[in-house]
Amino acid sequence: MIIAYVSTIEKECFTRLREFFDDVVNLNRIDEFISFYASHRNRDIVLIYRVESMTELEMLHQINFSNNIYIIVIGPDDINLSLRAGKMGVDKYISRSDVNPEAIKQMVAHSQSVIKERRGKSNIAVFTGISGGVGTTTITMNLAAMVAAKHPEKNVLFLDFSYTKSVSNLFFDAFQPQKNIIDIASLARLDLEDLFANGLMKYDKNLFFIPGIQRHTDRETLEKAENIQRFLAFITFAKQFFDLILIDVGMFEDVELEIDIQEIADQIFVVTELNIPAMSILKTYIDIIDKSGWYSKTHILVNREDSFGTVTQDEATMILSKDSRHKFEVDFTLPNDAKHLRPCWNEAMLVCEEFPESNFVKRLEMMIDRYFFTTSMEQVTETKKPLNPLWTKVKQWL
Repeated sequence: MIIAYVSTIEKECFTRLREFFDDVVNLNRIDEFISFYASHRNRDIVLIYRVESMTELEMLHQINFSNNIYIIVIGPDDINLSLRAGKMGVDKYISRSDVNPEAIKQMVAHSQSVIKERRGKSNIAVFTGISGGVGTTTITMNLAAMVAAKHPEKNVLFLDFSYTKSVSNLFFDAFQPQKNIIDIASLARLDLEDLFANGLMKYDKNLFFIPGIQRHTDRETLEKAENIQRFLAFITFAKQFFDLILIDVGMFEDVELEIDIQEIADQIFVVTELNIPAMSILKTYIDIIDKSGWYSKTHILVNREDSFGTVTQDEATMILSKDSRHKFEVDFTLPNDAKHLRPCWNEAMLVCEEFPESNFVKRLEMMIDRYFFTTSMEQVTETKKPLNPLWTKVKQWL
């Protein structure tokens, strides 16, 4: 999240904002903000715009509003300005006399729930590991399969955006996929028929997936700026049809695609282990989370928590929270279940299908109940467009 304060006056307000938030910029004119917004369209933006007249307020018409921008206007105590601001789509109009740092802080915090609502009811959950081999892909694949099985009324999509050669397709019985995530970037338009012809595949009646890259050289395609925009547009499009989208971005890297995907995510799960080297790497990532405003949607997920040589959860909290704005704690743990995971990994089998009574699977069931289909989520009555009728039409492509 970025806070853009647009004003040539009251600079102390900008200074106070920096006490609460890390990513804050000060711009003098609305046209400067338009240029800034164009280059940061994938980030959540809170615009705080100070106006003195109707002419300045009307300049907001120059902005092509998207669903990731929340607008606060500070101006004179004038009912005409306030009504006009509301008609233009401004989220909050505040008279100068009512401005105080705490009120602005609360509005910025509230903006995140408003932006999430605008994006739709689907839950986008991103999984990233602090290094290779910590179990990120195993956890994400099995969660996708288990959610789909436990909630047959939900459409579930698994996406592999890992920057290394994908293996997840093997676990979904797609041994030599003709299309993968790269092909999504080449689509001239976004519709389900074209997606099924260019990578989208069905594993079970309500579980769908797109294989990740099949060659290490395809990483260059993932990193192209124009393709990043296409991938983000695809994820937004997919929200119309899928109740839960689980995205495996592999090992955490400070690269644009991963950052942008995490920006639009509803939840971020950071997979780690409880040892000193892992905590050191995780601390670097925590600093990015802290600065990016992702604290409230980030969960620290410890795999193999009972392995030899682990630090305690209290020690981990102390390490992670040192010099951070927030207190970062371990949110969920998974056991060291090598007895069941090792043969599944060697044979490209899903643990939840081969060993449904294993400790690993039982803990994932608890994770599903805690994070994905809570009471508030079940109260949402909107249902996604059914995919099965379309599947009959396009299955010949697969």
